[in-house]
Amino acid sequence: MAVRVMIEPYSADWAVAFQQEQGRLEACLTAWSPEVQHIGSTAVEGLGGKPVIDIMVGFSDEEGLSAAVDPLLKAGYCYYPCFEEPPFRDRRFLARLQDFPATVFESPEDFPDRAVHPPVFHLHLLRRGSPFWQRHLAFRDYLRRHPITRDAYYRMKVKLAKGVWESHNDYAKAKTAFIRRVERLAELEG
Repeated sequence: MAVRVMIEPYSADWAVAFQQEQGRLEACLTAWSPEVQHIGSTAVEGLGGKPVIDIMVGFSDEEGLSAAVDPLLKAGYCYYPCFEEPPFRDRRFLARLQDFPATVFESPEDFPDRAVHPPVFHLHLLRRGSPFWQRHLAFRDYLRRHPITRDAYYRMKVKLAKGVWESHNDYAKAKTAFIRRVERLAELEG
């Protein structure tokens, strides 16, 4: 099924939505003392993107990472074990979908219609300090410090969004080369 990606101009509401959800997540997961970070385009002031708040929740060990799934399901998040294939075996992915109850999705065929139940929050549960953790924070922070790169990324996303994609993953893959270059620049800046 072909999909279109909608890129919106930056909204200060994204930071407010993150802060509110951060408080809920910290209360829900207090037993594991997680570190909650706002990542992705919505975390960079001035950068437009899809209006989905991406959040990384970092744990000190595997026990917290796995144990956190049940309280998050009870809090209304959907869990996607189907996304725990390599290279994401050490990450748990959850999402809060608009007007959709907490569900465990074993297969992409079970996903609800994204147009009817769009994601509001994406949660990436992982170990603090993991390569995924470090890359996402470095990318976010580089874009925050370098408005020219941030603006180039936005222009690229707007251009890509004009196309029709097989899936949202195909759109994400089209951005990979740019993201890897920025990650390398962040690494060099060090």
